[in-house]
Amino acid sequence: MKYIILLLTIFYTSIYSYNSKEINDFYNDYYSSYYDIKNIEANSSQTYQNLYFLVQSKYIKDEKEKYNFLKDAINKNNDYESSDDIDYLISVSELMNYIMYYCNVPEKISFGSKSKDIYKTILDKDDKNFFALLGTAVGYMHAPKIAGGSSKKAFQYFNKALMNAKEKYQKYLAYVWLSQYYFKINDNENYIKYIKMSKEIYSNGYLLEYAMDRNFNYKKTL
Repeated sequence: MKYIILLLTIFYTSIYSYNSKEINDFYNDYYSSYYDIKNIEANSSQTYQNLYFLVQSKYIKDEKEKYNFLKDAINKNNDYESSDDIDYLISVSELMNYIMYYCNVPEKISFGSKSKDIYKTILDKDDKNFFALLGTAVGYMHAPKIAGGSSKKAFQYFNKALMNAKEKYQKYLAYVWLSQYYFKINDNENYIKYIKMSKEIYSNGYLLEYAMDRNFNYKKTL
């Protein structure tokens, strides 16, 4: 049961609370859909390289090629467990989160367990970490009740995440995910409310457009 919640939390989230101003600036541009990859490409630190690999991987169409690219990127971080750099740990976790779309179940469990350990390390240092709160909320929202899912807990964590959103893109992410929460519980009034609030931040944000496409065309949340 705990693995199901863990996997759902990891699988549906790739949204994090960074401390570095440069990284936050990049993500503010990235989620607006107007960004320059060169802003992180030139930085040789492993944190920035992880972000670069993550963004580049999203341009790869072939799923096997994408998986291999992400696996190689993750393998460049063999000693991440010895690090106490939150930005770096988040960047590693992002790679693990994304590869879970393309790997088999045993690897999903493996990466999920590793990401869980990363989350614990981060939360021990910062119990108001935006990404951890939002990721927990998404996990509760998607998990079935039999596996510990809870709309009530999801709502509580979404609001905690919103309260701790310090960056523009973080508020955007919180609003987008709240719209998905309300879509799932069939509250159309609040669903529309948070869509509008998301658009007020990024009028052309790709994540909201993708979410709405799933809502309207597939009757599914993000």
